[in-house]
Amino acid sequence: MTTSTPPPPPAISHILETILYVNDLEAATAFYQKALNQTPFFESARGCGFSLGNTTLLLFQRGACTQDVVSPNGVIPGHGPEGEENVAGNERTKLRQHFCFAVSTPEDVDKWDAYLQSIGVKVTARMKWDRGGKSVYFEDLDGHIGEIGSRGIWPHY
Repeated sequence: MTTSTPPPPPAISHILETILYVNDLEAATAFYQKALNQTPFFESARGCGFSLGNTTLLLFQRGACTQDVVSPNGVIPGHGPEGEENVAGNERTKLRQHFCFAVSTPEDVDKWDAYLQSIGVKVTARMKWDRGGKSVYFEDLDGHIGEIGSRGIWPHY
């Protein structure tokens, strides 16, 4: 008896959510609320979420999501790094995850660059891409490296 190959699944349209694990949820929420000029659409003791067009930025308190969450609707498996933050002297360990928020034009990136600088966010780098796109990079309170990039970075965007 032969088994047939199932049809391919539907195409994926975009990344629905990006999660950053943070050392201080309250401070990180305030940082992103100011940096993104957005209000979280949900906040809990475990985390918060920001709606960014078709995508979602989730901030979770480091160590608060390692256990499964069981509800009548199903299970969310535990995830994220376990344990407390590492502190060397008076400096926190930088977690250094990377993510990129999309904007349409290189001029939009310039406006974000100016805005981030005006509110005191540490801008770490800038890039002009061969396809005409532009990026500005910044560092958050936990050492994550964020990017705001325009069309013209990748062949598909």
